[in-house]
Amino acid sequence: MPNLAQIQPLFVLSDNPETMGKAIVRFTNDNYNKELGSALIDATNDAEAISIFLSEYKDSPETLRSYAKEIERLLLWCIHESKTNISSLRRDHMLQYQAFLKKPTPKKLWCGASVAKVTKTGDINPNWRPFVNKLGKSSVNKALKILDSFFNYLVQTNYLIGNPLAVDRRRKKRNQSKPRIIDRYLELDEIRAVLDALSDYQIQNKQNKQNNKADKFDKFKVVRARYIVLLLFYTGMRIAESANHKMGNFLQREKNWFLRVKGKGKKIREIPVPDALLQALAEFREAVGLPSPEPKFREKTPLIPMENLTQPISTRRISQILKWAFTKGAMIFEIDQPRKASKLRSASAHWLRHSYVTYLLESGAPLKVAQENAGHSDIGTTMLYTHVAQTDRHAATKDLSLSARNKFNVKDDEEQ
Repeated sequence: MPNLAQIQPLFVLSDNPETMGKAIVRFTNDNYNKELGSALIDATNDAEAISIFLSEYKDSPETLRSYAKEIERLLLWCIHESKTNISSLRRDHMLQYQAFLKKPTPKKLWCGASVAKVTKTGDINPNWRPFVNKLGKSSVNKALKILDSFFNYLVQTNYLIGNPLAVDRRRKKRNQSKPRIIDRYLELDEIRAVLDALSDYQIQNKQNKQNNKADKFDKFKVVRARYIVLLLFYTGMRIAESANHKMGNFLQREKNWFLRVKGKGKKIREIPVPDALLQALAEFREAVGLPSPEPKFREKTPLIPMENLTQPISTRRISQILKWAFTKGAMIFEIDQPRKASKLRSASAHWLRHSYVTYLLESGAPLKVAQENAGHSDIGTTMLYTHVAQTDRHAATKDLSLSARNKFNVKDDEEQ
């Protein structure tokens, strides 16, 4: 078993993706699955192949981040557990790795708090671990999907002979017809509870300050948390999109406001901005000291800024802020509605995106409008939000009862 000191990150995202692989060159030892002499990429070892693959995503920072994370995890497993390398992986290795993702052991070696890979002094952070905890089913599937793309790339460029995950891909195609229902979304009363909790927190901390009680309250953080909740709910933006845009992405056209977003695959979409979001935006800008309630033309202020108003916050920080806000909201439901409390504690930023599509459709918007606003490449994805019809069906059914004959026109047996 490796000791704790051996588990260290292999590359840092601030590195140029074209040189990331140099950090792992000492681990390469290519053999059976490598195609010799006919590769379409200029790679003589696994490290160079990984560098070239990651460089394909250098213009998509969030995709690069996701792909680098999963490849790094696989590499660390290869180094410390299977004692092999990328071009030596077989089908049985990948089955072992899939089981490992579900329960990384020993936990103390592989799992820990989410911290930066590098300290402020530039040294490797000794507290960093590849995982926070074991991965759930959806996270395992996402990891395998990324690795499948990685291996497909190496096969298509003739660096590898075969894809050790190809069997999983075929099985996935057979299961694609299974119905899916989007149920991880927040209801309106749950979102209101979060906003109310933030307001109450702000009031309470002001009182604590007046009473000279020790407090770390920061008005900016609370105001920003409220703004983030409303921004994501009223636009349906992905968390990565919200972290990578500026106030100047708000556009006004014939008195109507839109938010221009570059989403997955660098696709541009313009999201209509409702009046409620314009009001929330104006309140946030006034609270943090920006000079006008509406964004200026091509304004450089980040869409979600740090307190200095010049730098954007990271997706990880947005997640942390929302987790904190959702936890505050959960406390409102704790006694009377524990299910809603536990639901809020499980929620993430993406749940607000699901809420956006859900209530957009429920308000009567056509499927095509919801698809374009959300940036779904396939309208079939938008159609997965089948829960939007549940309210009307429930209202039409809830009065069904053995004593409700007249309402449902149920006649006595002798009259039929």
